[in-house]
Amino acid sequence: MRALLIFLVFVAAAAAQSSFDFNELVDKKDLHNADIIRLWRTLGISGKVRETTANGSRDTSATFNCADCVAQLLNLSWPLVEDHSEDVVVRISAPLYSDTRRFLVFHHEEGRAWRLVDYLDSTEWDFDEPDVSVVLSGGKRWLVVKAWPRCGTGCGLVRTDWYELKDGKLRMVLTVPLSGNQGNTTLVRQFETRFVRASQSEGTESLEFVYHVEFAAGASTIDADLWGEEKVIKFSRSAGQGEFKFDAKNSEASEAFIEKIFSWNGIEPSLLFELIQDRLLMIARGPHNQRREWLNELLNDNADLPELDDIRAAFGKVR
Repeated sequence: MRALLIFLVFVAAAAAQSSFDFNELVDKKDLHNADIIRLWRTLGISGKVRETTANGSRDTSATFNCADCVAQLLNLSWPLVEDHSEDVVVRISAPLYSDTRRFLVFHHEEGRAWRLVDYLDSTEWDFDEPDVSVVLSGGKRWLVVKAWPRCGTGCGLVRTDWYELKDGKLRMVLTVPLSGNQGNTTLVRQFETRFVRASQSEGTESLEFVYHVEFAAGASTIDADLWGEEKVIKFSRSAGQGEFKFDAKNSEASEAFIEKIFSWNGIEPSLLFELIQDRLLMIARGPHNQRREWLNELLNDNADLPELDDIRAAFGKVR
């Protein structure tokens, strides 16, 4: 911890517009409010919690408070700013009972002092500390923040926010789930995504992912794995312009499917059965097995839902 604080203070001192006594900060085991306020002033940044979107950054009304803050050095696999340089991220963590985390992005070129590039605040995490990485693909770089937002009982979610460094400022360009699950429902879901590549073509930039989901019987007397699906999903934008949006033309699933199925939020039964109707029809027309027994329970438990009428008809034709 002492070595890390020395590093942090060294960087802060290099960026300072006016001098300050950093020995007091180094000698302390933890960072307190006075230390943090001094650090923000030295770096020329706000003590308010910041919100960063595709439109830029703004201070909120919340203050970054520290009773016993911790500074941690996060090494990056790739530099964010450019090649032939060194970039690091210092994460300032508030006490465990606070959700606030601040990521300070520092850049170093040979023969020059470390400088602060920009910073982000994260206010959503639950089971583990939010983390950062740099993704390099298609000749471009993104800072990716991984967080664990709270979702309640019987569910889990790991989310990634993608940021682009443009004109020296970070801007959020995309949010995607990384992994998650939803239990305590008729149909249990466990899902994950993985990044494939970035590409450019005819003035359009795309980020390509694979979305994978596994379904199992839930709230049922039948204990069975039901089916899995894997879809290639693309998000696109005009080159260098704003957020990446869902690309319906070049994706293998609908926007409703990825927004609802790859979420820890509950789905209304009528919409859920509409999104998975093709799979339910396959089970209804298939052989007598555990999957068909599960479907029979599902139909009985939802006898009044018109969205299942076609499934009932198909189920009744198989003897």
